[in-house]
Amino acid sequence: MHLHPLLAQAESFLPHGYCYLWRPGVLGLHLVSDSIITLSYYSIPIGLVWFVQRRRDLPFNWMFWLFAIFIAGCGTTHLMEIWTLWHPDYWLAGATKAVTALASIGTAVALVPLLPKAARLPSPTQLADSNRELTRANRELETFSYSVSHDLRAPVRAIDGFARMLEEDHGATLAPEGARLLAVIRDNAAHMGKLIDDLLAFSRLERKELDRSTLDFTEMAQGVVNELQRGHQPVAVAIGPLPAARGDRALIRQVLMNLIGNAFKFSERRPAPQIEIGSQHADGETVYFVKDNGAGFDMQYADKLFGVFQRLHRAEEFEGTGVGLALAKRIIQRHGGRIWCEGRVNGGATFYFTIPN
Repeated sequence: MHLHPLLAQAESFLPHGYCYLWRPGVLGLHLVSDSIITLSYYSIPIGLVWFVQRRRDLPFNWMFWLFAIFIAGCGTTHLMEIWTLWHPDYWLAGATKAVTALASIGTAVALVPLLPKAARLPSPTQLADSNRELTRANRELETFSYSVSHDLRAPVRAIDGFARMLEEDHGATLAPEGARLLAVIRDNAAHMGKLIDDLLAFSRLERKELDRSTLDFTEMAQGVVNELQRGHQPVAVAIGPLPAARGDRALIRQVLMNLIGNAFKFSERRPAPQIEIGSQHADGETVYFVKDNGAGFDMQYADKLFGVFQRLHRAEEFEGTGVGLALAKRIIQRHGGRIWCEGRVNGGATFYFTIPN
């Protein structure tokens, strides 16, 4: 005895197609509609993940991941609607909806406390106003820096010029103490001129557009070391593997010159000066470093190192203007990276920086 197919499956689940009496019009309507909804739902999390990967600086970016999981779950429930037209896997369909429900609850609970914070975020108009104000302040700062440096150059040059003429014309008749004081005047005039040049370089950095290209860090570091070796006592320098990165060649070379130059300066008085230039991977990014076994510094003052004209050593101990590290920090920040340092007194120093690709 043969039972009708409907009666044979009376004790089991039936595909949704039976509910629609297998009518092509109804089946096609549900199939096409659920297919389009599924594809649309799946395209949204793909876009969210792409967006978050490129804008990791955004606040609450983890919320985009929650939305992506929730929306992908919604798409899967519609995919199961297509599947159950022919296959009565309703337990699987229900489990898919349960997982999506949990994701929706988690997303909703996490969203509620974020709404007041999101409402306080500046609007595009406020950001535009702030940018205009910042641009105006930068112009005023550039004008001020140029004016100050221009007004200072003339008297500094005059002091150095008259001191040089005095040394050339009357140096032979000066007492030893007078000659020493004259040399001090010229040294300080030269130091003031260097301060003015560094101040101008720092103020002009904001106006320079970044000309990004692929950088061979190993070649750049070796070139800087070769240049510095000619002006310092012999120093043992080890250059490890340095992955390539994208950045402004001239500016990044200036960073290497400042960091490696400091390593030379603060370590060359050691009995066996050593410098290591290398890289390491941490938290999914490449970290470059310059390490020396020189004078080092007290970590409680580490935050002062990157300030303009900030120095942790007396000028009599080590020459410099205190602008090099501030300039390096600003260059790295303009590339979207970070720079920090570790050290201890008479135990050397290590400077780290990143350049996101």
